[in-house]
Amino acid sequence: MDETPLERSIKEEAERTIEDIRRKEADEIVRLEERYATDMETLRKEHRAETDRRIAQESSRIEHRKNLDRKKQMLRIVEDFIGVTVVDAVRDIKEDPQYVTFLQHTIHDALDIIPAGAEIRMKKEDLTLGKAIVDALKATGKSGDVIIQEDNSIAWGGCVVRDQKKGCILNGAVARIYFRKSPAIRVEVLNILKKYGLKDEAEGH
Repeated sequence: MDETPLERSIKEEAERTIEDIRRKEADEIVRLEERYATDMETLRKEHRAETDRRIAQESSRIEHRKNLDRKKQMLRIVEDFIGVTVVDAVRDIKEDPQYVTFLQHTIHDALDIIPAGAEIRMKKEDLTLGKAIVDALKATGKSGDVIIQEDNSIAWGGCVVRDQKKGCILNGAVARIYFRKSPAIRVEVLNILKKYGLKDEAEGH
């Protein structure tokens, strides 16, 4: 049965409508796909940037840690070097004739302040030196009652003089002198290291 003009018109309009809907759907699918691709690319770039940032941050932290460890190691080397040098120097000092002069001056200065009742503490091997010095001072009327005591806590030599009446102490131990002079010694060591390009590391820069 032939279609009437009305039916044919309705059918054609329906086909155009369906085709228009399909075209719009296809266009929407393309638009959504493009948007999805753009969003994915943006997300990928953001993820890559965050990953790069974290990697850079971690690399910086590791490098900082390495530098800190290197500086700590250099400081330990400096301290060890100072320690060995001081021990060697102390050993040389005690073998030097000037060591007796040093003890004499230390005791003499202390007895200027403590006219009587002085207690002199010395390392065991220095006791005879101290006794000879005190006896010589007594012979000149330099001091009154003086006693000498062994004190092996004075590891590096020298002496500690105590006023038995007042309780005050005059510390002439080599270790105490080193403690007072250690900043100057450290500066000297750093100056030596500077010649070898190690000064910045030792100072922690």
